[in-house]
Amino acid sequence: MSADIVVVGGGPVGLAFAIAASRLQGVRVEVVERATETWDQLPEQIDHRVYALSPSSTNFLAQFGVIPEMSRVAPVRAMQVWGDSPSDDASRLQFGRGGHLASIVEHAVLMHALRGRLATDGMVNMRAGAAPAGLSMDGSRQLVTLQDGGSLAVDLIIAADGRQSRIRELAGIPVVVNDYKSDGIVGNLRCEKPHGDIARQWFTANGVLALLPLPGGQVSMVWSVSRELSSTAPAEERLALAARIGDECGHALGEMSFVSRIDRFPLARITASRWVEPGLALIGDAAHAVHPLAGQGVNLGFGDVAALCGAIGGRSRFSGVGDVSLLRQYERGRREAAWAVGQVTEGLRSLFSSEARAAKWFRNGGLEWVERVPPAKSLLIDYATG
Repeated sequence: MSADIVVVGGGPVGLAFAIAASRLQGVRVEVVERATETWDQLPEQIDHRVYALSPSSTNFLAQFGVIPEMSRVAPVRAMQVWGDSPSDDASRLQFGRGGHLASIVEHAVLMHALRGRLATDGMVNMRAGAAPAGLSMDGSRQLVTLQDGGSLAVDLIIAADGRQSRIRELAGIPVVVNDYKSDGIVGNLRCEKPHGDIARQWFTANGVLALLPLPGGQVSMVWSVSRELSSTAPAEERLALAARIGDECGHALGEMSFVSRIDRFPLARITASRWVEPGLALIGDAAHAVHPLAGQGVNLGFGDVAALCGAIGGRSRFSGVGDVSLLRQYERGRREAAWAVGQVTEGLRSLFSSEARAAKWFRNGGLEWVERVPPAKSLLIDYATG
């Protein structure tokens, strides 16, 4: 018996689900996406929105022929972490495994690869410029009404529409929000010194600064700071902000200048109280949004896709794709992974933002201790590489 699935949200996680699900026998997939951008061409300028794809995510996407343009992908071959003293090697932790820890991929490059695969396959209907307005049950099926007056009656709705999920709201699913009272500031910088394919992070009293390698001698900056500091950071004065970032990282990469727009966004951990209902499943940030400190948000989302498609593909002939018992298999299998990443991230954020004596010790002497203790260092490598 054939089944109809509609994916609301045409970002990386939603499109990955559509591609993977469209290969399951007896499944028809449609994507509903508010934006109208086609992603037919790659922009010349490197996108300031990037993802740190774990090797498992990269391999998962490659199974379906989703391979980003390699000239626009930067490998992470090593990672360095500093404490309060940005130029003091005694407070630095360095690790790598001889291969890629992750791949830094622009949002535009990933979207170009995903949409290109959709177009090549021709198996998924893409409804762009459409947004949900209502949600209700129509017998055993979910009925989605759209803002343009259209409607879709389907066996399963996938909410992949992000941390402010409209489908989650229409379904009346509550969320637990932990507001970190801080902002993320992002932008791309050109550096005087080569980055050497190294991801760098500094944990200081001012916040967490990450510089991730990009092609062409650039780095992607993600600076997590208090809302108070964010409001005073001179984003409109690009030279002044670049100088401040240089001070924060001890000028590890020499002189730097911004080569992209600079954006800010509030940081919070958001967890949906339930991820599934009859004919409805939440994936990605619609189900669980974590602090970007971990760099694991999109990887968690791709893990959701693999788990949910596995549950749907393995269903018996007596089970429909929207059966809540089937969907709960997915939820049970993924909640623990999302919870663990969220807890570890929250713990690290609290540790490195605290002014307590023990926290200050770990940010400095503690990192040197971890560097010298192989088991402790191995745990951090496992965490960093997802």
